[in-house]
Amino acid sequence: MAIRRKEVRTVVVLYPKGNFFGDDETDELQKAIMDEAAGGNERLILNMQECQSLNSIAIGVLMRGFANYRSRGGEIKLCGLGKRLQDLFTMTKLIMVFDHHESEEEALAAFAVGAR
Repeated sequence: MAIRRKEVRTVVVLYPKGNFFGDDETDELQKAIMDEAAGGNERLILNMQECQSLNSIAIGVLMRGFANYRSRGGEIKLCGLGKRLQDLFTMTKLIMVFDHHESEEEALAAFAVGAR
């Protein structure tokens, strides 16, 4: 599985697809996020529209990415959370940590509002 990537000006959008249960796909997600961070990216959107489920290991990957971006003055936004993931993020209170939007367009617009 490859995680699709797209650049929109200074924003990178990653498209995780499938289930993330701590196996190779989770390692690939972590590598994709950390590669963007290592490249100096400060604006990342994770479009979760094609992500069906995450376990605690995958949530840890998201939190490490969040901490990395935050420590450098950057930000990760989420979009496309389906009902199942939205329930998970609500239950774990991560919905209050990540800035999240219904659509990718809304997430991109949110970065534009806070443009430096």
